[in-house]
Amino acid sequence: MPPIDRPGLSPVAYKPIESGWIMANLDPRTRLAFLAAAVGAVLVTRRPETLAAESLLLLGGVVLLKADRRLGHLRHLFGPMIALVFVTGLVFFDLQTALTLAARLFNLLAVSFVCFQTIDPEEMAGALQKLGIPFGLVFILSAGLRYVPLIGRKIRNILDAQQARGIDLRPRIKNISNFAALLTPLVVQAFVLSDELALAMESRGFGCKNRSSRRTYSLRPIDYILMGASLGGLCLLAWWERG
Repeated sequence: MPPIDRPGLSPVAYKPIESGWIMANLDPRTRLAFLAAAVGAVLVTRRPETLAAESLLLLGGVVLLKADRRLGHLRHLFGPMIALVFVTGLVFFDLQTALTLAARLFNLLAVSFVCFQTIDPEEMAGALQKLGIPFGLVFILSAGLRYVPLIGRKIRNILDAQQARGIDLRPRIKNISNFAALLTPLVVQAFVLSDELALAMESRGFGCKNRSSRRTYSLRPIDYILMGASLGGLCLLAWWERG
């Protein structure tokens, strides 16, 4: 069994790419407003040329954030999903509808990817708390953003360690009996991680009513202006798409 990775509860497994001083100085609620407006823009878009323009803008955002390499690592996840939607649309509808559905899915995934490169889990939790979301739900979301990538890294480490020992864990029928070499250490490490998380939560008084935050968030005039601009842009796009 490979050694148990104990990254601890203080390091953050998820770290967004530096997005420049403009986005870094905005309130997290403003960034969430951008995310909501961008998702709404993709959903209200009907014309194929507008979807194509949105795709180009999102790819430009990926390049500006210098996140093209990370997006390339996710192509094995995004690619099959988009291909499946395209094939399904081609089978049940026509080519134009299939292309529209695939482009819309790509834009939704790219919007989420770009927006979550500019906000970390702590900022996300602080923004949601300011919006009145119960702390329990906020904690579940922020913990998922932190620890789901960590579990993925543990899986890759276990695969590398077991394959170095000569255990074939490639997804093939003949290798089903070898999957225990992946699942057993993964379950052990998951239980260790959950135990450490529970101890940290208990020692920090997770159930206390009067909680304090390490950071304070306040909306400035520029935040109100940008949130209003994003809402206005969404309304203008909806009016334009509906003719």
